[in-house]
Amino acid sequence: MPGTTEPSGPAITAQVRAHLAPCGLDLVQPFRVAWYQEACPTHPLPDLGDPGHLGLLIGNTRALWPRFLAARAAEPALAADPHPLDRFVERSLRAGLAPVPVAWEVRFAPEPPPRRVAMQRLAEISGLAALSPAHLSVHPEYGPWIALRAAVVLAVAGPEQRPPAPALACDCDHGCLPRLREALEAGVPASQADVRDHWRRWLAVRDGCPLGRDHRYSDQQIRYHYAGDLTLDPADRG
Repeated sequence: MPGTTEPSGPAITAQVRAHLAPCGLDLVQPFRVAWYQEACPTHPLPDLGDPGHLGLLIGNTRALWPRFLAARAAEPALAADPHPLDRFVERSLRAGLAPVPVAWEVRFAPEPPPRRVAMQRLAEISGLAALSPAHLSVHPEYGPWIALRAAVVLAVAGPEQRPPAPALACDCDHGCLPRLREALEAGVPASQADVRDHWRRWLAVRDGCPLGRDHRYSDQQIRYHYAGDLTLDPADRG
């Protein structure tokens, strides 16, 4: 159609950000799919026919939590879901992508192989967050108090210039690493089940990072993420 402007990667990125922010999905980081494919060939993303397409890494700060709680309180079906936060994220993201005027495909963080994406590597590759020696994704402003939720590929050109690798502006040798060693020396394997059984030890690793302390999750959000329980008292698990 005469006068029609083709959508651009920056315009679509801005559109997705605007749709997702009210849901608490407030981290939207653009990248070129080829950057990830080259670094992580064993966990590839779909490229929709062109590795030069735009990718968006979707994440959140603590801004997600009050939106999730409000939705859970208002919807019995969401409250009854065994994984209510995952469902809330999935539906919010799909609703936010629905108006986008190009084809897209999404991979969510909890998905198993062969759809699994190396989210922490992608956070580093895209310039969103550095990967610390203690395996924390550390944002320059929010520190380790972020979550990586999904990767979206969209059929529009991605950025040409790759951002510099994020720098860790903290001393990991005197922050998170001693806490990690303490957890491992206590015989706490890093399986999901053991994280839940000894979640305060793993929280201590995250708390060892000095960055983003003003953005630390609420106690309730921390208990949910580490112990899978919205009502658990911190003293109930060791």
